[in-house]
Amino acid sequence: MEFKYSSFRNREGTFYRPSINVTFKYKSKSFPYQDALVDTGSDFVLLPFSVAELLGIEPDFDSITEMLCACGGVFKTYSSRYPIEIVIDHRGFRPHSWQTHVKLVDAEITPLLGHRGFLDHVNATFYGKKHVMELVQSA
Repeated sequence: MEFKYSSFRNREGTFYRPSINVTFKYKSKSFPYQDALVDTGSDFVLLPFSVAELLGIEPDFDSITEMLCACGGVFKTYSSRYPIEIVIDHRGFRPHSWQTHVKLVDAEITPLLGHRGFLDHVNATFYGKKHVMELVQSA
């Protein structure tokens, strides 16, 4: 599946990010998210508490992981008590989904699709010059 990078402009120019539209599901609720960032620098799938609350995802407050931010700071994450479902539904392809635990963050962040929970389920190839990413289901 090929995905065009999302783009945004600011006074320094146009920037492109490898992001995709995904749906997060937990029990009977679903939350489609536009432009979740596919992040090879993230160890986990990270979701803000606001998304977790909408879906009814239960944080495991006994499972705290301190993580390093790209800015050099440290922040706390909490594992989801139960796995959630991540769904990639791309036009022209059958939906691809799986269950995984995610890390929840008390900050309004763009969901990050990192190694454990996302990139361990798909192989990603990035074509930066073309602003395109290819995702293939892992065997």
